[in-house]
Amino acid sequence: MARTQQTFQNDKDGPIYVSVEPWPECFELEPKDKLTLIWNAPETGDAVQVNFINERELVVWPNGDLGDLVILFNDGPSEGRSWSFKHE
Repeated sequence: MARTQQTFQNDKDGPIYVSVEPWPECFELEPKDKLTLIWNAPETGDAVQVNFINERELVVWPNGDLGDLVILFNDGPSEGRSWSFKHE
């Protein structure tokens, strides 16, 4: 397994929503916010699958060994950010 990192940044003018599966984690990113995933990806095949639901919602499926998955919000801890929305 190779340690890999993938960052999603909101360059839109309003919030976007990023779900991280298979856990029920969902993050609201305001403009310029970043969500970074760090994990052990497989040596071959896709490291991550991204499904776009619409222009403001996407679902991320990291592949590989997810036991040590780290989720950062704006380069800091993401604790308390999942399912904490300012917009509806």
